[in-house]
Amino acid sequence: LHSFPTRRSSDLKGNCYRIKTSTNGDELLLDAGLSFKEIQRYCRFNFLHLCGTLLTHQHGDHSKAVNDLLKLGHRVYMLKDTADALYIAGHHKAIYITPKIQFTIGNFSILPFELEHDVPNVGFLISDGEEKLLYITDTYYCRYTFKDVNHIMVECNHSYEILNQHVEAGYLDEKRMERLIQSHFSLENVIKFLKSMDLTKCQDIRLLHLSDSNSDSETFKQAVQAATGKLVIVEQERSPL
Repeated sequence: LHSFPTRRSSDLKGNCYRIKTSTNGDELLLDAGLSFKEIQRYCRFNFLHLCGTLLTHQHGDHSKAVNDLLKLGHRVYMLKDTADALYIAGHHKAIYITPKIQFTIGNFSILPFELEHDVPNVGFLISDGEEKLLYITDTYYCRYTFKDVNHIMVECNHSYEILNQHVEAGYLDEKRMERLIQSHFSLENVIKFLKSMDLTKCQDIRLLHLSDSNSDSETFKQAVQAATGKLVIVEQERSPL
């Protein structure tokens, strides 16, 4: 499995990744939080090999291009709650998924699982028959652990240390801090989650959805690398939260 972040410009805000099988070239989009034109431009993507889009939840920084994808005949896989929230329930290309019920798209086998956000949200364990990729974003906790994962893409939004510093300095109010803690993965919890897994087969860990103001890319990278002993890559995509 090969992952290609669509996020290429510091002027863009949104979550969207392209993954490709190492076997027959089938491709998936993980979230669609950029405009359709931005996805085309920044990942040099012509959509010819796109088998589908996996949508984690309804928020705009994950779902911006959904209507365009559906209009152009591309299948988008999501929770029924997400379809309802986006007013696309009943669209023949909006395919409903259920947590812990595995399904297939092309050469991909996909297991969705519940995450903890302020709206219904899922992560995905994806296999192409040779490798496994784990995709987790917009959650403060993951109740599951996974075996034999080769690639991990995980949100690392903020750290408690930075949040506390910003509250003390008056840059961040306590309600905003509570919202972040209750809806997004902190550095500290990401490390706990990763250390709970058997990472023997893990080749790389990609940190996603870093907060513009409540994170530090190099510090986060070094901390996760030290805790896991794995190659850690910080994706360019950042979150305004």
